Amino acid sequence: MEYTDLDFKIPVESNDYEECSLFVTYAISEIIGQAIKNGKNKIIINTNLKRGLPMENINKIAGPIIEAWAFEAFYDVLENDTNEFQLINVEAQEKLSRADILLQFKRQRKISELGITAEVDVKATAEDIISSGKSPNITSFARIRCAYIRHY
Repeated sequence: MEYTDLDFKIPVESNDYEECSLFVTYAISEIIGQAIKNGKNKIIINTNLKRGLPMENINKIAGPIIEAWAFEAFYDVLENDTNEFQLINVEAQEKLSRADILLQFKRQRKISELGITAEVDVKATAEDIISSGKSPNITSFARIRCAYIRHY
């Protein structure tokens, strides 16, 4: 198949996209920030390994654990009666999905009654590994092509 053979979906940005984006990024930042501030960012892992875990591959262990922690942080807000962020749904996504967590917020929008849906891609970094978090986050084209190419 050649590039010219592809039938592309042309995304249309809603008129209130910037406002919705600012709302969602603020809410996500505040939810995670509050969890950290309240000391709910401690994950205790007990093993019987005498020499600890191998740090060169720790990301393979840490990634899924951090995803689970982030899911719980969002879910705690969802279950909170004073849910100041108007979070109405939190879903963990399947492995190799475009996102790790799907969030939905109740929000009156100018263009519709619909709320806002946000896909969160969780990343794990370590403060004591100099190169951690410094590489670009490159998502596989195979994972996202369904959002941009029509398949018949």
